[in-house]
Amino acid sequence: MAAGLDHERLDVYRVSRELSREVARIARQVRRKRPDLAGQLQRATSSVALNIAEACGEPTFRRRAYFLRVARASATEAASALDHMVDIGLLDEVDIRTSKALIVRIVSMLVRMLGR
Repeated sequence: MAAGLDHERLDVYRVSRELSREVARIARQVRRKRPDLAGQLQRATSSVALNIAEACGEPTFRRRAYFLRVARASATEAASALDHMVDIGLLDEVDIRTSKALIVRIVSMLVRMLGR
């Protein structure tokens, strides 16, 4: 796919899409036992990509920064939801390793973008 829109050119957006695919896999695993947690995890993950894209459509740094901060907060929420699923025995640490690594990358990139 050729990147045409501003957000499609960002590595952080591409990584957030990887996270969405990984979280979809995890959500299928836990949906039967805890549909509430699966849904919350997916909403938080969706918020990451959607807010990154929304930030790219904003004309001022202040507005862009707001949406990037929301994306960062949603990423940390997703990480916490994954940890909680491990804590209550729905998943093992190995099940969330890839997702957590993607979240660390996303948060790091967002922090750098906000520091500019």
